[in-house]
Amino acid sequence: MMTPQKIKRLSPTLEAFYNIPILHRIGNDPVAIVHRYSDPREIEAVGWLTASFSYGRASFFHQPIEKILSLSEQFGSFYNYLKTFDLSRERSRFCNVSYRFNTADDILALLYIMSQIILKYGTIQSFFLACYHETDRDLGPTLSRCVEHILAIDTHPIYKSTKKPPGLLHFFPNPTEGSACKRWNLYLRWMVRPAVSGVLTANDGLDFGIWKTIPPSKLIIPLDTHIARISAYLGLTSRKTPDWVMAKEITQSLMQFDPDDPLKYDFPLCHLGMSGNCPIVLNQRKCCVCPLLSACKRGGRACRSI
Repeated sequence: MMTPQKIKRLSPTLEAFYNIPILHRIGNDPVAIVHRYSDPREIEAVGWLTASFSYGRASFFHQPIEKILSLSEQFGSFYNYLKTFDLSRERSRFCNVSYRFNTADDILALLYIMSQIILKYGTIQSFFLACYHETDRDLGPTLSRCVEHILAIDTHPIYKSTKKPPGLLHFFPNPTEGSACKRWNLYLRWMVRPAVSGVLTANDGLDFGIWKTIPPSKLIIPLDTHIARISAYLGLTSRKTPDWVMAKEITQSLMQFDPDDPLKYDFPLCHLGMSGNCPIVLNQRKCCVCPLLSACKRGGRACRSI
């Protein structure tokens, strides 16, 4: 729980950390792929594709994304590719495309589902808004409704079975099942969080903010190992299991510092871990020069011993 004392201690440190220019790291982030596009329909379609594969090493998951985008080039845009998606045409083209838990059929099914949503709703935003209720406190219920609709789409043409295999289900985690839904929340951050947040800061321009109906205050942090670990060091969470409840707890803690835009801290905190400047194995040299040192439990203990 964030006590008034914790908030007072951490607030200036966290805000100063947020304002350190680190946008040069965008090249190592999956959002860099989405930044190639300017058409909102392309941004949301490529964004969904990119977020879906954003697990494991970035150097690995970039490969299937680039392969899929290259296969769509002859159709003029990825959005047009999905709008005119033809299973019989695409099946042979995807026989060698796979990634970790996802087989070629799983990837084909993902694209087929995306195409069905675009054919029915016109845009991905319209689909999400059809599942969104203003009265919901956060986007958890929206995600659950989206997943329910997605899994109702008939994928028998791909699998020759009514069952949806684990590789496909991996693309569509559900918060009601306890999943932190990191990739969903990452995608929603890109689409919802404004490109410019309040006053001009070092990290503006990261997200797209093209879904203006949904307020950024309803976003939930994309919880990965870096966010979970660093949040524990800073006292943003007391939980041990990286699940939906932890993601909500961290988000609620961050709302104490910016209730309208709590996820503005996500990118810098995550990249502190990704960059190796906050390593899993304690590194006294790195801890003692960290800009979050004054609020970090682990760093404070390590550096007091010097």
